[in-house]
Amino acid sequence: MEVKGYKIGEVASRLATSVRTIRYYEEESLIRPLRTEGGTRWYAEAHIRRLSAILELARNGFSIETIRQISRLRGQCLTGRESSQRLSALLQDRVSDLDAHIQALEQLRDEILSAKSVIATCGDCGNHPSTPGCPNCQVIGKLSEIRLLNLVWDVAS
Repeated sequence: MEVKGYKIGEVASRLATSVRTIRYYEEESLIRPLRTEGGTRWYAEAHIRRLSAILELARNGFSIETIRQISRLRGQCLTGRESSQRLSALLQDRVSDLDAHIQALEQLRDEILSAKSVIATCGDCGNHPSTPGCPNCQVIGKLSEIRLLNLVWDVAS
């Protein structure tokens, strides 16, 4: 039997991932490549699209269990209606999780920009960047409201 497709290295290169990552998803039963009589893995376009979706979810923080749940739910349903309802609910839950994560990231972004703005005030300062070296530094006055500054400023002894 002649199998048409791509070898695992070609797929890894095409998807900017590693062969090991692809094998991991195979071990997790998320992807089942075709095999030649000699055992060589071959990936069709459908496999590559599936791997691309898996990689996108994984790169954006989705757990392997969540990816597995999404990939298997349709096959566990008896009707299209059941599949539609259950998948819609699962995907809506993931959208809600993403919305919460986006909100947290936006807050972190704002905090980083605030910290950057305060730190910029030190641009022309010739003092040593520490509490003893610069006791009137604006950073000190912002430590309680911008948590990130507590990471970059000296720790009180």
